[in-house]
Amino acid sequence: MFQTEIIIFFQSLGSDFLTVIFKIFTEIGRSHFTIALLITIMFGVNMRTGFILSWAVIWNGIFTDFFKNIFALPRPANVDSNVLLPGKDYPNPTTFKNMGAKGFFGELPREVVDHLRINRIDSWGFPSGHASNALTLWGSIFLFFKKTWVKIIAVAFVIFLPLSRIYLGRHFFADILGGFTLGIMITLLFFKFVFKNKALRMFLFEESEKLKINIKSTLFITYILIIPVLLFLIPKINPEIPANLLGINLAFFLIRIRGFPRDSGTALVRTGRVLITGIIFFGLTFLIKNLTSILFLNEIIAVECAIKIISISMSIWISTKVNLKLGYFQK
Repeated sequence: MFQTEIIIFFQSLGSDFLTVIFKIFTEIGRSHFTIALLITIMFGVNMRTGFILSWAVIWNGIFTDFFKNIFALPRPANVDSNVLLPGKDYPNPTTFKNMGAKGFFGELPREVVDHLRINRIDSWGFPSGHASNALTLWGSIFLFFKKTWVKIIAVAFVIFLPLSRIYLGRHFFADILGGFTLGIMITLLFFKFVFKNKALRMFLFEESEKLKINIKSTLFITYILIIPVLLFLIPKINPEIPANLLGINLAFFLIRIRGFPRDSGTALVRTGRVLITGIIFFGLTFLIKNLTSILFLNEIIAVECAIKIISISMSIWISTKVNLKLGYFQK
């Protein structure tokens, strides 16, 4: 599963058209598209479902990043110069050749892995973040929504997003399989214990200005605030990912205090809510990042995390308020 021959054969069947198609799919798997899709679901379809999907995606990112740093395994293009980089205007720069696994169940040569761990030239490959995120996001969409056309699109992305990563020389088959396994686990856990749990959903989304002090509220506050803060202390996790979790949790808490708005509205109204939120979210993120850049604070990790927390929490909360004021949301 760590063989490069499979990738080289797949790439030999390629063309300029196929390269463009797979590059589009791989871009769809990146964070900006995921954020746009989650905003669309949260403000255009159902806010409660949007929050659950956001939590699932962020937790998938946390576990994916953790396991990537634990296993610390290179990508196929790092171990074999025969692996092409379709769409790039430069050849594969690695000095290694034919250093993939020698059999389907074989491992990567230890000397190559050790060398690349010491002389790191790329991000780690196992498990695939595109594969785990595709399974978590689109797998959840497949389970949550009943429309046939939505399910067909979800299945297509689950298949072609990871496939694009193999074609582009970014992942072994083992990376994809590992990502799928992680994504399935996250999706099923959230679907069974959060989405299908009526008692938990009623507690999470009830309209109450005060939280009663009991076991449920204590666990709720622990999840909203304490767990994300503790995740910052784990060295194997990129601190920006817990920042995403803390940001979405704060937004959820601020909205929950006054009660979640009704998701009703025509297609035009729903589109208006999504556009307003998108403008506020990306506009606020752009403004804060440029301000910190001017002040030469953008290279400080704590500042980057603060940007994430503020931009996510404030933009979602402000967008909800603005849409209510404009009448696009109903109380």
